Amino acid sequence: MKKFLIPFILCLVILLAVLTGYGVKRYQEYKKYEPLRYDMEHLVTDDYTAAFFATYPIDRFKEEDFSHYREIYPIKSTYCIPDLETLNSYMARMSESLNDVELVYLGIRPDIVTADQLMTLFDTWSDKHYEVIIAYPSLAYWKGLSEEEFTEKLAAYRTFINDLIPLYDENEWMQDYLSVYFYGSTEWLVGNPNNYESDFGVNEGISHSLSMYTDGDHGFRLTVENFTEELEAFEELVADCRKDTTLTTPQYPDLSDWDVVFFGDSVIGSFSETSSIPGAFGGLTGAHYYNCGKGGSNATMIKENSLGIPAVVDLFLAKDVSHFEENTQIYQGMTDYFEHAKKKRNKCFVLNFGLNDYYSGLPVRNEEDPYDIYTYAGAMRTAINKLSEAYPDAVIVLMTPNFTNYFGCGLEPQSDVGGLLPDYVGAVVSIAEANDYLLLDNYTTLGIDIDNHTEYLLDGTHPNESTRYTIAQNLARLMLPYGKEPK
Repeated sequence: MKKFLIPFILCLVILLAVLTGYGVKRYQEYKKYEPLRYDMEHLVTDDYTAAFFATYPIDRFKEEDFSHYREIYPIKSTYCIPDLETLNSYMARMSESLNDVELVYLGIRPDIVTADQLMTLFDTWSDKHYEVIIAYPSLAYWKGLSEEEFTEKLAAYRTFINDLIPLYDENEWMQDYLSVYFYGSTEWLVGNPNNYESDFGVNEGISHSLSMYTDGDHGFRLTVENFTEELEAFEELVADCRKDTTLTTPQYPDLSDWDVVFFGDSVIGSFSETSSIPGAFGGLTGAHYYNCGKGGSNATMIKENSLGIPAVVDLFLAKDVSHFEENTQIYQGMTDYFEHAKKKRNKCFVLNFGLNDYYSGLPVRNEEDPYDIYTYAGAMRTAINKLSEAYPDAVIVLMTPNFTNYFGCGLEPQSDVGGLLPDYVGAVVSIAEANDYLLLDNYTTLGIDIDNHTEYLLDGTHPNESTRYTIAQNLARLMLPYGKEPK
């Protein structure tokens, strides 16, 4: 009996394993296509006035952004569309609904859908207006490809753009119904790993920004006049990122064993997404960063209980956030530090103040008392000393205020006791040089002036995403001597 029982049990075990494996595989297949089934149902049951279908992840894009900025109410694909056939099925399903859809956003990966294939879709559904957003994977994606994969993917982008955009010259339908956008050469976007949740999927904050830029900034729109230049810039950017892996000295340091705390005004604190200066710096270096900026703040103490930088540092050292609203960046940044900073990590403090001190006409310095907290220079010195006493091994980085187009480009005094903007810049430079602190001179080195400030600043004061990324790059390079030794 035992002679036959053992083989029987073995066969039974094998059969159960096979059936279990088959069941798991079927369940995985079911889960894989669940988003597709969801989309197909909602395309005929929901009310909408536009659609957003994509061959890359768009789950972080919010329908509310499109309704707010463009007054349209789109339905969005939750399934990552794998080919032209599936994309056509989405268009067909949409046409079965009772919705009158005139505008369709298409997120297209050129290695999945070619220009010729896309034109066949347009021929089939030519009654729609289209906004095509070419996929914009991170530089980390391009860097990680094998040489064969890189050549193949890059050729797909080159062919797609070279085949599609020149058609505008003679195709009247395209001129009236099609816009094509490309962010692939936008370094602040693709160069910052913190902007991405996957190779092709950006986070919610960046999705929000891209929602505004799609058709909002025609600088990202490909035209017959600019596509060659944009394509060349893209190819150069992705090629350069692959060269970085062969360099003996890295472009940016590995600061993954550092806690870096940013104190500042709205240049730091008004941007909470990963395209902020702290967010981009963290993405480039791997540092644990904490954005403790506060919009509208100045370094100078105006009165005893004001929140100039000496008082803010006192609260930081006391682990007291009770003076700040919970939804503010400074509250969130400090709380994050208290919860996640580690004693074993190196510490760095970055301070960026001066614009509001200038705008408010606050005194630059007290010649008799260099630590007078009711002056800009004295408040900065006092705050730095407090941080250095609490963290004697910490690195201190001072950033000068950047150029502003307000008040005669910062050359008009705002009070009888206040200085010009260059005076506040000079005070920061003097403090850094006298104490061997690291200095990032954003006023001089960024090259912003009255003639070009709109290329760098959002509103005459605040740096745009590209400028914030440049500042983060400069700060990262400044910290190169502090990075981990390559293994």
